[in-house]
Amino acid sequence: MTQYVKVALMGSGYAGKSTLIKLLTDSTSKLECNYRPTVGMDCGTITLDEDTKISLVEMGGQSHFEFMWPDMLQGSRMVVVVTESTPKAVLKTRQLLEKHRHRLDGAQVIAIANKQDLPGSMKPASVQDLLGIPTYGMVAIDPKQRLKGYKLIVDGLRDMVQVAA
Repeated sequence: MTQYVKVALMGSGYAGKSTLIKLLTDSTSKLECNYRPTVGMDCGTITLDEDTKISLVEMGGQSHFEFMWPDMLQGSRMVVVVTESTPKAVLKTRQLLEKHRHRLDGAQVIAIANKQDLPGSMKPASVQDLLGIPTYGMVAIDPKQRLKGYKLIVDGLRDMVQVAA
């Protein structure tokens, strides 16, 4: 019987959550850079092996969808907080984290400091200092980063299973 492990992606609009899902679930060699806001939610699946699949669930980042976040976060083994790497975006992400922190109990929480390729982007270590959670730099539109994204999620889940055991 196949076991599904839920991983929620949260963050403001335009952070790159949908692109990250496409990076990890599509076998495309080129990812689009055009922004299309997610209406409500988006999802994708990563197959780890014949018995285990990871369900990636993205919560729409616009403020009028935030009322859905508590339901979307429920049952998540891991939460990936995606932020643009600009100072303004990171501060907004910190506010979102503070607002929803009590809903993250029991989940492995990491951050992706996305769009590291843009001028003026903050280094992952600086983003981590502001967010207070392990943070990893990424460029989600770069298919060469697919393996790095897999590794972050799979290793994070593996760590959580070891902690729970």
